[in-house]
Amino acid sequence: MRPVSSLSYRSAQRFPVVSCIRTYASNSKPAVPSASTASGGPQAPLEYCSSLVKKMDPEAWLCSYFWPRREKAWWLAWRAFNLELHSISANVSQPALASIRFQFWRDALKGIFAANPQNQIVPQHPVAVLLADMKKHRPVQKYYLNQLIDVRAKALSLPPAAVSLESHLSINSPLSTSLLLGPLPILLPPTHASSAHISHTLSHVSTLLAVVSLLRNLPILISQKKQISIPADICEKYGIVEEELFRRGAEAKGFRDACWEIGTRGMDELITARRDLKETGGKVVPSSVMPIFLSAVAPENYLKRLEKYDFDVFHPDIQKHDWQLAPKIWYRYQTGKL
Repeated sequence: MRPVSSLSYRSAQRFPVVSCIRTYASNSKPAVPSASTASGGPQAPLEYCSSLVKKMDPEAWLCSYFWPRREKAWWLAWRAFNLELHSISANVSQPALASIRFQFWRDALKGIFAANPQNQIVPQHPVAVLLADMKKHRPVQKYYLNQLIDVRAKALSLPPAAVSLESHLSINSPLSTSLLLGPLPILLPPTHASSAHISHTLSHVSTLLAVVSLLRNLPILISQKKQISIPADICEKYGIVEEELFRRGAEAKGFRDACWEIGTRGMDELITARRDLKETGGKVVPSSVMPIFLSAVAPENYLKRLEKYDFDVFHPDIQKHDWQLAPKIWYRYQTGKL
């Protein structure tokens, strides 16, 4: 049994309000043409991406309110691209068919990032159209978008559970890294003096996101009686038996202890990221990149709620949307701190 004192994460500070965010970009709307949806009807790319993110990734959609108007469209396109890939991984059971669909997006990126503008062939898919507009105005890298494809494609042939927690994070962290570092040039020029430091801090946040994603997926996998994704070293340490977990859920031997250890790993990454900002008094500098750091609010909120319910990932309140999340994101934006 874990001691009572070990149940708690380290406490986080609250900070006073500071000035609003600076941005190097204009506030004009992105000039992007209309595109066709899968059903054949006309739909503006921004409308499509915004609707998709709002439906499938509401936490990212809440964060989008704090992006400058033009950059918000590109951020939503990046997140929508990730969701298109996620739907392939989640809904296509045949690897060959999934490979074909992934190849569509590889070809789309090849056209968007063509060295010669005359060779640029952009599919009339709303996400591709908006990504192409982003590429025209910001020095984003094709590498991070390709990484979103490669990691998901590779995961189809990997066992659900990694050998160790560190192995799991090394495999899955590139997804969250691509969602954080990839869009960074939208707000911050790569030549900026703080670019390397900001990237390093975001790398810790990306590990936090990977940890929370692991915990959030557990109720789904267990309820469907699929092979669980808890790393083998964690299962062995706490004596977790898969069949017992399917029968008893959170009451299975060692399960809450395992969730506590995994969650603590994520909270430690957040604490480390905040230490990186110590020289600026905890503030994100330059403040123009603060919208990206808002992605840490929802994972931290999840871990704190998980602690409140004794690390029971099945608790009904954990499964519900937290109405306090939106004001928490707003407050973090106002403080200018991680």
